[in-house]
Amino acid sequence: MLQKRILAIICAMAMLLSAAGCVSGGTPAPSAGEPSAEDAADATSPPPAEEEPVEEIEEETPAETPPPNPYAGAVYPEGEPVTAWAQPFGDVWLAHFQKQVHDYNSEGNGYVVTEEYVAGAAWDERLQTARASDTVPDIYIQSYNHIPSGIKNGYYTSFDGIIDQAILDDMLSIVRSMVSFEGKTYAIPLLAEPSQILYYRKDLLEAGGYSAPPTSWAELIEMANALKTDEIYGLGIPNWGGEISWSTWGMQYGNVGHGPLTDNWDAPAIDDGYREMALFFKELYDTGAVPEQPLSAYTDIKPMGQGDYVFQICGSWAVGDLIRTYTDMWPNIGLASVPTNDGNLNKTTATIGGWVYVLDARAKNPQGAASYLNWLCDSANPQRLGEYYIGEQFSKAAPFSKIGAWVESQAPAEADYVEVINSVSSFGQPEAAYLWDISARVGLMFEEVAMGYDSVDNALQTCADDIQILIDDNQLAGTNPRKP
Repeated sequence: MLQKRILAIICAMAMLLSAAGCVSGGTPAPSAGEPSAEDAADATSPPPAEEEPVEEIEEETPAETPPPNPYAGAVYPEGEPVTAWAQPFGDVWLAHFQKQVHDYNSEGNGYVVTEEYVAGAAWDERLQTARASDTVPDIYIQSYNHIPSGIKNGYYTSFDGIIDQAILDDMLSIVRSMVSFEGKTYAIPLLAEPSQILYYRKDLLEAGGYSAPPTSWAELIEMANALKTDEIYGLGIPNWGGEISWSTWGMQYGNVGHGPLTDNWDAPAIDDGYREMALFFKELYDTGAVPEQPLSAYTDIKPMGQGDYVFQICGSWAVGDLIRTYTDMWPNIGLASVPTNDGNLNKTTATIGGWVYVLDARAKNPQGAASYLNWLCDSANPQRLGEYYIGEQFSKAAPFSKIGAWVESQAPAEADYVEVINSVSSFGQPEAAYLWDISARVGLMFEEVAMGYDSVDNALQTCADDIQILIDDNQLAGTNPRKP
């Protein structure tokens, strides 16, 4: 029975991934997505669709044929070769990081970096082939949630001793915890991106007599119902199945106080905190605060841009789409932290996704790779990373304090949303490192309670029983990679 329930969620996720469209403008989005081949056996995220994935679930869907590199053929001072791989995450990403490689090489630092852009559809196969033939690049892009299994499988080695300590010390504490295991640093982050932000109509709140967005679940439900009309729905939230399962990781930690497993991963932790959260979703539907069916995939901000919602929960990546596509509506839209059970916003409200460079365990030039990353992440030259965030309309947070401060100083005075994104990021939590089936089972519990398919007591107990089966069947006890 458990396997059938999980399979139903997986099938629903696959249909979502293959049917939904991409964010306008080619902006990368959070990496809460499907596992790569390297960690498929230890999958921590939604399973891959049979067709190309939605960009927002695992960053964006890279172009199959990247445009020509404008610096191809450039002649650089001699240096030892360094190889890097990335995916072509849109025009802003390509233009920015191609220029950084060009500038680094032009300075004559003793190394020459060659970065190849591999389309997402070919990524896993290319990486597997490279490992089999011992032709892996020195460094390559991965998402935060791939780090634990990559270490476990022996694919990555640490950067300790070759990355400047000043760069490690400047890393945001939450990001540092996401890339560090057993006291060693296994990745150099490029961005931090919250999976949940509350988008709201400033004009509608003002017309309804509200001076600020809601901070608590009770306020959110009250305001959504008070401001909705026959033409405008109150609130857009993630859909059931895969969407609710991955998008609420941060909400669970902030409002429940922990995830669905004990720290040792030896037992379920489905307690009264999960009861309260399940009943919150039930009240959203019971009161009519949300439509019976979401108007779009969770990752798509289109309904807000078109004026169909008073509130919509979506990731920070949606800012770029709103600015570029919905220019008339954008001035009426504000951003805030997603409300919490008690109204306290100084805690986790979102998972943090993003992209990192990992150092391959068989890297042929680790010193050269570190030289480039030390140069790229140097806080004395914040524009090297910072101009990327500016190009992405400040929709992503810098994973380094000093670079982040410089980026915020470059934001227009009216861009108050930048502070919101940075604040949410500072309280963020890493993407789940446990088996994806556990996330799927928690999402199913929320659905069963919210839609009245089961009583809250029975739904919680059944969820806990099913998670215990998953723990036992997969021998998860004692395997938490983030346990000190």
